[in-house]
Amino acid sequence: MRADIAEKLSEMAKRKNLTLFSLVSEALEQLLKAERRGESLQRIFENHLTLLAAREAGFILIPESLWISLMEKTFESEGKTMAEAWKEAGEWLGRYFKTVDPGLTPQTLAERLVRGILWSISEFTIASGDDGTITMKCIGFRCPPSYTLLLANFLTGLMTALGYGLKSRELARGIILLKFVKETG
Repeated sequence: MRADIAEKLSEMAKRKNLTLFSLVSEALEQLLKAERRGESLQRIFENHLTLLAAREAGFILIPESLWISLMEKTFESEGKTMAEAWKEAGEWLGRYFKTVDPGLTPQTLAERLVRGILWSISEFTIASGDDGTITMKCIGFRCPPSYTLLLANFLTGLMTALGYGLKSRELARGIILLKFVKETG
Protein backbone atom coordinates (compact mmCIF):
# COMPACT_ATOMS: atom_id res chain seq x y z
CA MET A 1 0.00 0.00 0.00
CA ARG A 2 1.26 3.48 -0.85
CA ALA A 3 2.38 5.48 2.18
CA ASP A 4 0.15 8.48 1.38
CA ILE A 5 -2.94 6.27 1.17
CA ALA A 6 -2.02 4.49 4.41
CA GLU A 7 -1.64 7.86 6.13
CA LYS A 8 -5.02 9.09 4.88
CA LEU A 9 -6.69 5.85 6.00
CA SER A 10 -5.07 6.17 9.41
CA GLU A 11 -6.36 9.75 9.74
CA MET A 12 -9.84 8.67 8.63
CA ALA A 13 -9.88 5.85 11.18
CA LYS A 14 -8.96 8.30 13.95
CA ARG A 15 -11.72 10.74 12.90
CA LYS A 16 -14.25 7.90 12.96
CA ASN A 17 -12.90 6.54 16.24
CA LEU A 18 -12.05 3.21 14.59
CA THR A 19 -8.94 1.13 14.39
CA LEU A 20 -7.16 1.09 11.05
CA PHE A 21 -7.84 -2.65 10.88
CA SER A 22 -11.61 -2.23 11.34
CA LEU A 23 -11.76 0.59 8.76
CA VAL A 24 -9.88 -1.47 6.16
CA SER A 25 -12.00 -4.54 6.97
CA GLU A 26 -15.18 -2.51 6.43
CA ALA A 27 -13.87 -1.22 3.09
CA LEU A 28 -12.89 -4.70 1.96
CA GLU A 29 -16.30 -6.04 2.99
CA GLN A 30 -17.96 -3.45 0.72
CA LEU A 31 -15.59 -4.40 -2.09
CA LEU A 32 -16.65 -8.04 -1.73
CA LYS A 33 -20.34 -7.07 -1.78
CA ALA A 34 -19.79 -5.12 -4.98
CA GLU A 35 -17.91 -8.04 -6.51
CA ARG A 36 -20.73 -10.47 -5.66
CA ARG A 37 -23.12 -8.15 -7.51
CA GLY A 38 -20.81 -8.01 -10.52
CA GLU A 39 -20.12 -4.30 -9.95
CA SER A 40 -16.96 -2.31 -9.44
CA LEU A 41 -16.61 0.12 -6.54
CA GLN A 42 -15.68 2.81 -9.06
CA ARG A 43 -18.95 2.31 -10.99
CA ILE A 44 -20.99 2.26 -7.76
CA PHE A 45 -19.31 5.46 -6.57
CA GLU A 46 -19.83 7.21 -9.94
CA ASN A 47 -23.51 6.22 -9.96
CA HIS A 48 -23.88 7.45 -6.40
CA LEU A 49 -22.40 10.84 -7.30
CA THR A 50 -24.66 11.09 -10.36
CA LEU A 51 -27.76 10.33 -8.30
CA LEU A 52 -26.76 12.86 -5.63
CA ALA A 53 -26.20 15.54 -8.26
CA ALA A 54 -29.53 14.66 -9.93
CA ARG A 55 -31.33 14.95 -6.60
CA GLU A 56 -29.68 18.30 -5.95
CA ALA A 57 -30.77 19.38 -9.45
CA GLY A 58 -34.41 18.66 -8.58
CA PHE A 59 -34.92 15.16 -9.98
CA ILE A 60 -37.49 12.89 -8.35
CA LEU A 61 -38.20 9.18 -8.65
CA ILE A 62 -41.57 8.19 -10.10
CA PRO A 63 -42.87 4.77 -11.19
CA GLU A 64 -42.32 4.35 -14.93
CA SER A 65 -45.92 3.35 -15.70
CA LEU A 66 -47.25 6.47 -13.98
CA TRP A 67 -44.67 8.66 -15.69
CA ILE A 68 -45.47 7.30 -19.17
CA SER A 69 -49.21 7.69 -18.60
CA LEU A 70 -48.89 11.32 -17.48
CA MET A 71 -46.46 12.14 -20.25
CA GLU A 72 -48.61 10.56 -22.98
CA LYS A 73 -51.72 12.47 -21.89
CA THR A 74 -49.87 15.76 -21.77
CA PHE A 75 -48.06 15.14 -25.05
CA GLU A 76 -51.36 14.88 -26.94
CA SER A 77 -52.14 18.54 -26.29
CA GLU A 78 -48.73 20.06 -25.49
CA GLY A 79 -46.26 18.07 -27.62
CA LYS A 80 -44.38 21.01 -29.13
CA THR A 81 -44.11 22.83 -25.80
CA MET A 82 -42.96 19.64 -24.07
CA ALA A 83 -40.32 18.96 -26.73
CA GLU A 84 -38.81 22.41 -26.19
CA ALA A 85 -39.00 22.02 -22.39
CA TRP A 86 -37.16 18.69 -22.56
CA LYS A 87 -34.44 20.22 -24.73
CA GLU A 88 -34.07 23.10 -22.26
CA ALA A 89 -33.94 20.63 -19.34
CA GLY A 90 -31.14 18.73 -21.10
CA GLU A 91 -29.22 21.96 -21.65
CA TRP A 92 -29.64 23.01 -18.03
CA LEU A 93 -28.61 19.61 -16.72
CA GLY A 94 -25.58 19.49 -19.00
CA ARG A 95 -24.42 22.88 -17.74
CA TYR A 96 -25.08 21.83 -14.15
CA PHE A 97 -23.15 18.56 -14.44
CA LYS A 98 -20.22 20.41 -16.05
CA THR A 99 -19.93 22.36 -12.78
CA VAL A 100 -20.21 19.20 -10.65
CA ASP A 101 -17.30 17.44 -12.37
CA PRO A 102 -15.55 19.91 -14.71
CA GLY A 103 -12.65 17.56 -15.44
CA LEU A 104 -14.77 15.05 -17.36
CA THR A 105 -14.81 14.94 -21.14
CA PRO A 106 -18.20 15.66 -22.76
CA GLN A 107 -18.47 12.02 -23.81
CA THR A 108 -17.78 10.68 -20.31
CA LEU A 109 -20.09 13.21 -18.69
CA ALA A 110 -22.94 12.38 -21.09
CA GLU A 111 -22.42 8.65 -20.61
CA ARG A 112 -22.43 8.85 -16.81
CA LEU A 113 -25.49 11.06 -16.82
CA VAL A 114 -27.51 8.87 -19.18
CA ARG A 115 -26.54 5.61 -17.47
CA GLY A 116 -27.08 7.12 -14.03
CA ILE A 117 -30.52 8.69 -14.43
CA LEU A 118 -32.25 7.34 -17.54
CA TRP A 119 -33.22 3.92 -16.27
CA SER A 120 -35.82 3.27 -18.98
CA ILE A 121 -33.02 2.91 -21.53
CA SER A 122 -32.32 -0.78 -22.18
CA GLU A 123 -29.23 -0.15 -24.27
CA PHE A 124 -27.02 2.92 -24.54
CA THR A 125 -23.81 3.48 -26.46
CA ILE A 126 -21.82 6.63 -27.04
CA ALA A 127 -18.81 6.72 -29.34
CA SER A 128 -16.40 9.28 -30.75
CA GLY A 129 -15.72 9.30 -34.45
CA ASP A 130 -12.38 10.00 -36.11
CA ASP A 131 -13.95 13.17 -37.51
CA GLY A 132 -14.65 14.56 -34.00
CA THR A 133 -18.30 13.57 -33.98
CA ILE A 134 -20.07 11.87 -31.10
CA THR A 135 -22.73 9.28 -31.85
CA MET A 136 -25.37 8.23 -29.30
CA LYS A 137 -27.59 5.20 -29.64
CA CYS A 138 -30.42 4.63 -27.16
CA ILE A 139 -32.85 1.76 -27.18
CA GLY A 140 -35.78 1.69 -24.79
CA PHE A 141 -38.04 -1.26 -25.49
CA ARG A 142 -40.87 0.17 -23.39
CA CYS A 143 -40.61 3.75 -24.72
CA PRO A 144 -43.63 4.99 -26.69
CA PRO A 145 -43.06 7.31 -29.67
CA SER A 146 -43.75 10.47 -27.67
CA TYR A 147 -41.19 9.57 -25.01
CA THR A 148 -38.69 8.64 -27.72
CA LEU A 149 -39.05 12.12 -29.23
CA LEU A 150 -38.82 13.89 -25.86
CA LEU A 151 -35.79 11.88 -24.83
CA ALA A 152 -34.05 12.70 -28.13
CA ASN A 153 -34.69 16.39 -27.44
CA PHE A 154 -33.33 16.03 -23.89
CA LEU A 155 -30.14 14.40 -25.20
CA THR A 156 -29.80 17.08 -27.88
CA GLY A 157 -30.04 19.77 -25.19
CA LEU A 158 -27.50 17.94 -23.05
CA MET A 159 -25.00 17.78 -25.88
CA THR A 160 -25.65 21.42 -26.81
CA ALA A 161 -24.61 22.39 -23.28
CA LEU A 162 -21.46 20.31 -23.72
CA GLY A 163 -20.53 22.18 -26.91
CA TYR A 164 -21.93 19.86 -29.59
CA GLY A 165 -24.52 20.58 -32.26
CA LEU A 166 -26.90 18.05 -33.75
CA LYS A 167 -25.65 16.72 -37.10
CA SER A 168 -28.21 13.97 -37.73
CA ARG A 169 -31.11 12.31 -35.97
CA GLU A 170 -32.99 9.07 -36.60
CA LEU A 171 -35.98 8.13 -34.44
CA ALA A 172 -38.29 5.15 -34.34
CA ARG A 173 -40.45 3.89 -31.47
CA GLY A 174 -37.98 3.27 -28.65
CA ILE A 175 -34.90 3.83 -30.85
CA ILE A 176 -32.78 6.98 -30.93
CA LEU A 177 -29.68 7.48 -33.06
CA LEU A 178 -28.09 10.93 -32.73
CA LYS A 179 -24.88 12.26 -34.23
CA PHE A 180 -23.28 15.43 -32.89
CA VAL A 181 -20.46 17.62 -34.12
CA LYS A 182 -18.26 19.91 -32.02
CA GLU A 183 -19.44 23.48 -32.37
CA THR A 184 -16.84 26.07 -33.23
CA GLY A 185 -16.68 29.62 -32.00
